[in-house]
Amino acid sequence: MMNRKIYIATICDDFKAAAAEYGCGIELDQFCMAANMYGEDRRRTDMEIRSIADGISPEGVILHAPFNELFPAAIDPGARELAMKRYSDAADIAAELNAVKMVVHSGYVPDVYFKDWHKERSVEFWNLFMEDKGIDIVIENVLEDEPYMMAEMMEKMGNDRIRLCLDTGHALCMSSVPVKEWVKVLSPYIGHLHIHNNDGVWDHHCALDDGILDMAEVLDEAFSVCSEDMTVTVEARDCRSSLKWLCEKGYI
Repeated sequence: MMNRKIYIATICDDFKAAAAEYGCGIELDQFCMAANMYGEDRRRTDMEIRSIADGISPEGVILHAPFNELFPAAIDPGARELAMKRYSDAADIAAELNAVKMVVHSGYVPDVYFKDWHKERSVEFWNLFMEDKGIDIVIENVLEDEPYMMAEMMEKMGNDRIRLCLDTGHALCMSSVPVKEWVKVLSPYIGHLHIHNNDGVWDHHCALDDGILDMAEVLDEAFSVCSEDMTVTVEARDCRSSLKWLCEKGYI
């Protein structure tokens, strides 16, 4: 049996009933859209979240921060200021919700940022961001084509409250490096997993057994080499079949 805390993303179909049935926590995706953090949209979102939280496992929630048009390593200082404000506002919400951690996207864009630039500016940005924050963060790979840049970035970070969220589906369709190798390379820094499958071309967020990724191989490696406090979120649209697969394989 897997001694891990399992969460279900709110982008999944029937996530609330599935979380209650399997005793999982919830990863809130409502604030992926920055507009939901403000004004009338925030009031509506707060009501939705209160409804979601009722009857869900006491494992707490994970909050996924906004990511659209946010680039922590941006060349334009105004763009970095916007990213800092959006992430800071999300961190305040995470604190209000007693979230156990906050997921943020790396913001790396191929052919826009040189990798050395992205590494150095990201270290500066995230260390500055965390100076007065009470929430741990995990930085998620999205458009990265290999894991080595993120490993080098984390080696320079110097803050054990900043870790990585390895997204298996993104690694599969954006990189020729096997996902198991991503796990090996990033294992000292992985604090969270997003698990879903795809065809290796598009980020479909398929069920764990619906795609070309050998999910059992990846999970076995992750549970073997990553920290015991690593959490896991099912991000497959069909979360019920994914949870059933996890049960059948003995992971939960």
